[in-house]
Amino acid sequence: MKIAAATAALPLLLCAVQAANTPAPAPQQAETQQPSAAEKHIRAGLLVLAKIHDELAKVQDRDTAEAAVPPLMRLGEELTLWAKATAAMQPLSDLERMEMEDRYMPVIKRLNNRIQSQGARIAAAEFYGSRNLPAALVHIVQSTAQ
Repeated sequence: MKIAAATAALPLLLCAVQAANTPAPAPQQAETQQPSAAEKHIRAGLLVLAKIHDELAKVQDRDTAEAAVPPLMRLGEELTLWAKATAAMQPLSDLERMEMEDRYMPVIKRLNNRIQSQGARIAAAEFYGSRNLPAALVHIVQSTAQ
Protein backbone atom coordinates (compact mmCIF):
# COMPACT_ATOMS: atom_id res chain seq x y z
CA MET A 1 0.00 0.00 0.00
CA LYS A 2 1.57 3.29 -1.11
CA ILE A 3 0.09 5.33 1.74
CA ALA A 4 1.45 2.93 4.36
CA ALA A 5 4.88 3.12 2.78
CA ALA A 6 4.70 6.91 2.81
CA THR A 7 3.63 6.88 6.44
CA ALA A 8 6.52 4.62 7.38
CA ALA A 9 8.94 6.89 5.49
CA LEU A 10 7.71 10.05 7.24
CA PRO A 11 10.06 9.89 10.23
CA LEU A 12 13.07 9.11 8.07
CA LEU A 13 12.33 12.05 5.80
CA LEU A 14 11.79 14.39 8.72
CA CYS A 15 15.09 13.31 10.21
CA ALA A 16 16.84 13.74 6.88
CA VAL A 17 15.51 17.27 6.43
CA GLN A 18 16.60 18.24 9.90
CA ALA A 19 19.95 16.51 9.88
CA ALA A 20 20.91 17.86 6.47
CA ASN A 21 19.88 21.44 7.16
CA THR A 22 20.29 21.84 10.91
CA PRO A 23 21.97 25.06 12.00
CA ALA A 24 24.01 25.08 15.18
CA PRO A 25 24.47 27.37 18.15
CA ALA A 26 27.73 29.07 18.96
CA PRO A 27 30.25 26.63 20.47
CA GLN A 28 29.97 26.07 24.23
CA GLN A 29 27.20 28.53 25.01
CA ALA A 30 27.09 29.43 28.65
CA GLU A 31 23.86 28.35 30.27
CA THR A 32 23.05 31.94 31.17
CA GLN A 33 23.24 33.09 27.55
CA GLN A 34 20.18 33.33 25.37
CA PRO A 35 19.92 30.67 22.64
CA SER A 36 21.30 31.75 19.29
CA ALA A 37 19.03 32.27 16.30
CA ALA A 38 20.19 28.90 14.97
CA GLU A 39 19.35 27.18 18.25
CA LYS A 40 15.90 28.80 18.30
CA HIS A 41 15.37 27.63 14.75
CA ILE A 42 16.18 23.99 15.46
CA ARG A 43 13.95 24.08 18.54
CA ALA A 44 11.12 25.38 16.36
CA GLY A 45 11.62 22.40 14.04
CA LEU A 46 11.54 20.03 17.00
CA LEU A 47 8.32 21.64 18.15
CA VAL A 48 6.73 20.94 14.76
CA LEU A 49 7.78 17.30 15.02
CA ALA A 50 6.35 17.06 18.52
CA LYS A 51 3.05 18.53 17.31
CA ILE A 52 2.92 15.99 14.47
CA HIS A 53 3.43 13.21 17.01
CA ASP A 54 0.76 14.60 19.31
CA GLU A 55 -1.80 14.80 16.50
CA LEU A 56 -1.05 11.23 15.43
CA ALA A 57 -1.30 10.01 19.05
CA LYS A 58 -4.85 11.39 19.26
CA VAL A 59 -6.04 9.20 16.39
CA GLN A 60 -8.05 6.35 17.89
CA ASP A 61 -11.08 5.99 15.61
CA ARG A 62 -12.60 7.38 12.42
CA ASP A 63 -13.75 10.64 14.05
CA THR A 64 -10.37 11.40 15.57
CA ALA A 65 -8.68 10.41 12.30
CA GLU A 66 -10.78 12.95 10.43
CA ALA A 67 -10.26 15.57 13.16
CA ALA A 68 -6.47 15.18 12.81
CA VAL A 69 -6.46 16.06 9.12
CA PRO A 70 -6.64 19.91 9.31
CA PRO A 71 -3.95 20.21 12.01
CA LEU A 72 -1.68 17.79 10.14
CA MET A 73 -2.12 19.79 6.93
CA ARG A 74 -1.17 22.99 8.80
CA LEU A 75 1.83 21.24 10.35
CA GLY A 76 2.93 20.13 6.88
CA GLU A 77 2.89 23.78 5.84
CA GLU A 78 4.85 24.77 8.95
CA LEU A 79 7.41 22.10 8.17
CA THR A 80 7.75 23.39 4.61
CA LEU A 81 8.34 26.94 5.85
CA TRP A 82 10.81 25.70 8.45
CA ALA A 83 12.79 23.75 5.85
CA LYS A 84 12.87 26.77 3.51
CA ALA A 85 14.13 28.98 6.34
CA THR A 86 16.77 26.39 7.16
CA ALA A 87 17.98 26.33 3.57
CA ALA A 88 18.31 30.13 3.61
CA MET A 89 20.50 30.18 6.72
CA GLN A 90 24.23 30.75 6.57
CA PRO A 91 26.26 27.51 6.43
CA LEU A 92 27.79 26.28 9.64
CA SER A 93 31.36 25.41 10.37
CA ASP A 94 32.15 21.73 10.76
CA LEU A 95 32.55 22.21 14.51
CA GLU A 96 29.19 23.96 14.84
CA ARG A 97 27.49 21.24 12.78
CA MET A 98 29.01 18.48 14.91
CA GLU A 99 27.98 20.23 18.12
CA MET A 100 24.43 20.64 16.85
CA GLU A 101 24.27 16.98 15.83
CA ASP A 102 25.56 15.90 19.24
CA ARG A 103 23.03 18.08 21.00
CA TYR A 104 19.90 17.46 18.91
CA MET A 105 20.20 14.18 17.00
CA PRO A 106 19.21 12.09 20.05
CA VAL A 107 16.07 14.20 20.44
CA ILE A 108 15.29 14.01 16.72
CA LYS A 109 15.74 10.23 16.77
CA ARG A 110 13.42 9.82 19.77
CA LEU A 111 10.75 11.96 18.14
CA ASN A 112 11.13 10.11 14.87
CA ASN A 113 10.79 6.76 16.63
CA ARG A 114 7.61 7.95 18.32
CA ILE A 115 6.20 9.29 15.06
CA GLN A 116 7.09 6.04 13.33
CA SER A 117 5.31 4.04 16.05
CA GLN A 118 2.19 6.17 15.73
CA GLY A 119 2.29 5.95 11.93
CA ALA A 120 2.65 2.17 12.06
CA ARG A 121 -0.23 1.90 14.54
CA ILE A 122 -2.48 4.05 12.37
CA ALA A 123 -1.49 2.25 9.16
CA ALA A 124 -2.12 -1.14 10.81
CA ALA A 125 -5.62 0.09 11.66
CA GLU A 126 -6.02 1.06 8.00
CA PHE A 127 -6.25 4.72 8.98
CA TYR A 128 -9.45 3.95 10.88
CA GLY A 129 -11.34 4.10 7.63
CA SER A 130 -10.35 7.70 6.91
CA ARG A 131 -9.57 8.60 3.32
CA ASN A 132 -8.34 12.05 4.28
CA LEU A 133 -5.76 11.04 6.89
CA PRO A 134 -3.51 9.20 4.42
CA ALA A 135 -3.61 12.26 2.16
CA ALA A 136 -2.60 14.51 5.06
CA LEU A 137 0.33 12.22 5.85
CA VAL A 138 1.41 12.20 2.22
CA HIS A 139 1.23 16.01 2.32
CA ILE A 140 3.63 16.05 5.28
CA VAL A 141 6.02 13.66 3.52
CA GLN A 142 5.93 15.82 0.41
CA SER A 143 6.58 18.94 2.46
CA THR A 144 9.83 17.40 3.69
CA ALA A 145 10.93 16.58 0.14
CA GLN A 146 10.69 20.16 -1.13
